[in-house]
Amino acid sequence: MRSSSPPDLEQFLDQLAHGAHPGDRLPTIRELMKRFGASQMLVQRAFQGLKDRGLIDSQVGRGTYFRGTGSARAPATAPAPVDSERTRAPAAGATPSTVKSVLLLRRSISIARGRVLVEGLQRRLAAEGHRVLELSYTDPDHALTVLKGLPRFDACVVQSTFKAIPIALLAALRDKCEVLAVDGAALVGADVEAVGTEWGEPLAAAIEQLVQQGHRRIAYATTAHPFLATQLGRRRFAHLQHTLPGLELTEITQDTLPHEDYTACLVQQLQSRADAAGALPFSALVAWGIEDGALFQRLLAQAGIAVPAPLSVVLLGRTDLANEHADFFDVVGCSVADQVEALHGAIAARWADAGRPYGVHLTPVVRRAGASVAALA
Repeated sequence: MRSSSPPDLEQFLDQLAHGAHPGDRLPTIRELMKRFGASQMLVQRAFQGLKDRGLIDSQVGRGTYFRGTGSARAPATAPAPVDSERTRAPAAGATPSTVKSVLLLRRSISIARGRVLVEGLQRRLAAEGHRVLELSYTDPDHALTVLKGLPRFDACVVQSTFKAIPIALLAALRDKCEVLAVDGAALVGADVEAVGTEWGEPLAAAIEQLVQQGHRRIAYATTAHPFLATQLGRRRFAHLQHTLPGLELTEITQDTLPHEDYTACLVQQLQSRADAAGALPFSALVAWGIEDGALFQRLLAQAGIAVPAPLSVVLLGRTDLANEHADFFDVVGCSVADQVEALHGAIAARWADAGRPYGVHLTPVVRRAGASVAALA
């Protein structure tokens, strides 16, 4: 959650009011409190300002909606409403003809990686003088309603975070935006730019690291949900099971997702596989999806599972997120910085050449050394 001043909130509501149609609903007070880090009193005060200007109305059972009358003011110190045909004073090095408007649309899910990535991309675009509007949503239908009232954008980055993106929302975004980019390798063969990670390569690298330390019985933990990136990881693991002689590779899957009770469920599964003496049938674990490394370390200790001995652990995740590695776990995967760079590069390349082929951009595999792997005695 980022800290925002009341003018940020007022600017956002003014931008919505500028293009709203009569009957379009406003985001809820709770959504705006979370989005802007504002108190309920500040959000209610902003609503009252819109109501005093005749821009919104409230009805019991219907909620708060735009009336479509009156005139939304542009804050004196804020950029003009997001519109690809209008520009504000560009930052150093930018010219009015190169200033673009970009929409960052993200699911409101408590995933630290998503928040860090959006903020990094926002800083990168703003530093170049582009105008950025960020929207987070919980209900795709509500997001579609709000989107219809917004002007066109030069680009949009969509972050679904383990949730399906409805076809209707994608179609509306494609009509609203010159360039559409998706954070994740979910969309293949569509006219969008997709940036993501294929978890098979980091998985193979993690297993190779453990084998070099003498481990021959290795478990791989991941979600059972059929996402393309994780399914490619499971496919690579099945291949390794049949092609690496002398290794005993065990797959552990669970129905939860990282933003759910994933970590606790994984530790429970590990406990259920221990024998009467508490010994596990493997000496090493490669785990995808750990959002809170400190919590994982604590739950393992509470379960009587010591790391790195008798269990060595390598996480598949982001090497530059302290909440994941907790300054303890070895990590193989990607970095959020590389994901920001790839998304920015994909958008800029299409701005420069609208006729270039669409495709999936895979982030490079990187490692972070920690203290969670030990040589097998």
